[in-house]
Amino acid sequence: MSKKELQSPLNASCGFLRYAENCPTALAVFDASGTMSYANKAFRELAPAGPGRDLSAKDAGESLASLRAALSEGAHRVRKDGQEQNITVEAKTGGVAIQYACRFIASGACQGEVMAEVRELTAMEGLQQALAAERAARHQAELMKVRGRELFFRIIEDIPIYVYMQRPDYTVAYSNKKTRNLYGETQGRLCYEVFSGRDTPCPFCPTFRVFETGSPEDWEFTDCEGRTFRVHDYPFEDEFGEPLVVELGIDVTELKRVEKELFQAQKMRAIGVLAGGIAHDLNNNLLPIIFNIDFALGRAEEQETVESLNEALRAAYRAADLVEQVLEYSRQQNVSRAPLQLVPLVKENLELLQVSLPPNVAIEVDFSALRYCIMGNPAQMQQLLLNLCRNAVQAMPDGGTLSVEVGSVFVESLKSAPYPGLTLGEYVILRVSDTGFGIAQDRLERIFEPFYTTKKSSGGTGMGLAVVHSIVTSMGGSVHVESLPGSGTSFTAYLPASEPVETRIVAQPRQTRTDDGHILLVDDDKSALRAMARVLRHSGFRVTTAGSGQEGLECHQQAEGHFDLILADQSMPDMDGVEMANRILDGDDKAKILICTGFIEPALEKLANKPGIAGFVLKPMTPRALVENVRRHCR
Repeated sequence: MSKKELQSPLNASCGFLRYAENCPTALAVFDASGTMSYANKAFRELAPAGPGRDLSAKDAGESLASLRAALSEGAHRVRKDGQEQNITVEAKTGGVAIQYACRFIASGACQGEVMAEVRELTAMEGLQQALAAERAARHQAELMKVRGRELFFRIIEDIPIYVYMQRPDYTVAYSNKKTRNLYGETQGRLCYEVFSGRDTPCPFCPTFRVFETGSPEDWEFTDCEGRTFRVHDYPFEDEFGEPLVVELGIDVTELKRVEKELFQAQKMRAIGVLAGGIAHDLNNNLLPIIFNIDFALGRAEEQETVESLNEALRAAYRAADLVEQVLEYSRQQNVSRAPLQLVPLVKENLELLQVSLPPNVAIEVDFSALRYCIMGNPAQMQQLLLNLCRNAVQAMPDGGTLSVEVGSVFVESLKSAPYPGLTLGEYVILRVSDTGFGIAQDRLERIFEPFYTTKKSSGGTGMGLAVVHSIVTSMGGSVHVESLPGSGTSFTAYLPASEPVETRIVAQPRQTRTDDGHILLVDDDKSALRAMARVLRHSGFRVTTAGSGQEGLECHQQAEGHFDLILADQSMPDMDGVEMANRILDGDDKAKILICTGFIEPALEKLANKPGIAGFVLKPMTPRALVENVRRHCR
């Protein structure tokens, strides 16, 4: 007999076998492979198998499959865990359900063997075990529920969105760390007091629809500090089953700001495309209108005719000014910038502005900036300042005070920035304020939109502040407005500071007046061509006209280059002004050419330094401006 057989409880002693065989408790032994190696008489006769029916046999029947499976599983657990196992199993035979209590212990004699005790439970024992199991299950469920709530609150406590729970009586039941950092301690406070600073409930609150419908709600909310949140509300319950609404708020303030700036930039690009497409045609049509009205005005004698022509001329100039503003708005991104001392520039322009101010408007200045050098364009900064000052004066029809301040601020952290969107660094502040009638809050959101104006009745075009916004943002800065009806308005531009550079002042040579000369005038628009030719002839110039670029080339060749100046329109169908100029200069490098255009694109500006091209004249110009430009460049 092998060593294993000697150690088996079946072979340990004849006394064990006699005890096991005659024991009223059903006993069975499972070996290391899980096979039943021994079953006593009580086990073999275990109901519902019935006397003589061997439960240990493989053909014990389908009715005992659950009992056999449980016995095998129990033996496996003992071998795995080394701990005593107790389970209750239910088996059915002939529709009768019987419960069995099974206890499994290691045999202790042979490694891997397990002994199983099986007995049928009485009805009372089964009920007691069922009640005990139910109590244990309830206790475990409560523990899991408490543990789950603790885990839930531990997770939401530190997430970077605000989470709070609200009761039907408006009190806050819970708030996480993010909420408390934003609004202070909230426990027991009223929701409308915490988030909106109100004394009464908010009208049409979406949160309360969750209590009524039991369905989630999504909406946007702006708090009393101006922060915007995307809010998600869900039905919930407290530990006592009372209804709550759990609210999650995601801060989208910065996203809204970026969206707004992107929308503004898209509008700027659209207007730039529009301006480039129509400026030439508009200006070509305005030029003969202005020139011919001016010509007729010089010959009119009747006062009524003079007044009518003056009114028409003013309207034409206003239309030309609007086109110019649209062009300025569209080309802010394409100008050269250099270190610029802002205070001297502001002082110089305020001195010029003060002459034209109404007598009931006073100017106050504050130049307290420690540093006031920026990377800017002088013409742009002059336009920005004058637009803001004109806006301020128009807001004070009954008089008041125009305040201009140049200051500085250093943004050390995004949290301490005076406005969202400012990057870290030093800024020069240009602030223009008035004591006028102010701007309604519902209009402040649109104040920088192109063509949006609150002064249509007084001739406002809605482009002045749009140009201001475009100039400041193209410099990497930010502009903001603060206003209350009846309390005046303040516009503040934050401009990135720059290191100053030493500049040398060079005296400009005086322009010497030249005698009248011979001009070649080239333009495909016959009305503009006739109007400009008439003005130049009346000013003492000899003028030869050409209706196209090709005709201009032929005129130049026939005159053998004896023109003192060539004034050519840029946009012509067969050959534009620059192409004509290049072909003329290829054969005559002494020729001097002025390009006349209604819209100077960046690529066109680069040609200003080309030898022979004297510069550009913008349409529409006044007759005087045309004559002065021609006289200045005519040799």
